[in-house]
Amino acid sequence: MDGVVFDVGIAGAGQLARMTCLAAWPLGIRVGVLGSPDEPSGPMAAGVVEGDWNDADDVAALGRASAVVTLENEFVEADALAAVEAAGTPVRPLPERLALVQDKALQKQMLREAGLPVPRFEVAESATDLEAIGSDLGWPLMLKARKRGYDGYGNATCTTLDHAREEFARLDAGEGVLAEAFVGFQKELAAMIARNGRGDVAAYPVVETVQQNHVCHEVYAPAPIRPEDRDRAREVALAAAEAAKGLGVTGVEMFLHDDGTVEVNELAPRPHNSGHYTIEACETSQFENHLRGVLDMPLGSPQLRAPAAVMVNLLGTHRAAANPNAPAALAVPGAHLHLYDKAEVRPGRKMGHVTVLAGDLEGAKRVARRAADEVGL
Repeated sequence: MDGVVFDVGIAGAGQLARMTCLAAWPLGIRVGVLGSPDEPSGPMAAGVVEGDWNDADDVAALGRASAVVTLENEFVEADALAAVEAAGTPVRPLPERLALVQDKALQKQMLREAGLPVPRFEVAESATDLEAIGSDLGWPLMLKARKRGYDGYGNATCTTLDHAREEFARLDAGEGVLAEAFVGFQKELAAMIARNGRGDVAAYPVVETVQQNHVCHEVYAPAPIRPEDRDRAREVALAAAEAAKGLGVTGVEMFLHDDGTVEVNELAPRPHNSGHYTIEACETSQFENHLRGVLDMPLGSPQLRAPAAVMVNLLGTHRAAANPNAPAALAVPGAHLHLYDKAEVRPGRKMGHVTVLAGDLEGAKRVARRAADEVGL
């Protein structure tokens, strides 16, 4: 491709890029993606820059074709994005901030330096550090790869020193491993925070995320917690996005403790799985506000359209060709079905989601779970 042809270029072509492309069409925004035409966003994009977001030359090609570059995962190398910006194409989020967020150890240091509550942590430079760290933080110990961990990949809960040494060898990529004190929490929370370069901010409702094996299964909006706890989590999420200098959407994952304390778990500098409910449930979806934010447009309202919304992820339970029963799910009144057009089912793989709006959370849960079961993945 010669010259700028896309208003926004996304480094990646998965389901997050797919939903961002769908949000772009009504606004007349042309979105190009970096990947292959058979990935989930291929058919929805205004064009595909064929390549790999792991390749700096391919990322540069996306930059040359785009007025602004953003991303659907935080694993794109910050140096490659910095080179795109140096060549004249703005990158959102800022590459120098992404360099901090994509490294879990640097991210935690950034949050702590901003005065935000985070679990106690240390960086184990080598396996020989683990005995002292375990004595300091206590056992069990949560070990995390500093980069490229998601949905539980790159994490390990270690109950003994021998186990920690074994997992360190697996997780270390040559720069050490993040070690965190094990957190006993009441609930896991999340909030999407949209920001643009004008200083405008839109804070989505604080939601509860229900995890199994480190993978999000269900999202409840708003979180069924005390109003004062929701307010506290909202303030923490706003401060975390500010610390990261987020542009577009920043997903903030948090822990709520029994005493009402809220701690930041992790940040995602992009639209997030726990914000998919916003497509139907909010005045402006997280995907539309991400586009508005990275293009420095006015932000839309994040307000809920109904008293309650529930999102259920459609996760693969076996390895097979994808054969979702969409008609059966659509026969459930009130169910909004999203399929990601992935050819193969794998255990734990996100194949789609169902969202339901209702007058209360329990009613929304019943309908959403029924529809999800009918899909049959």
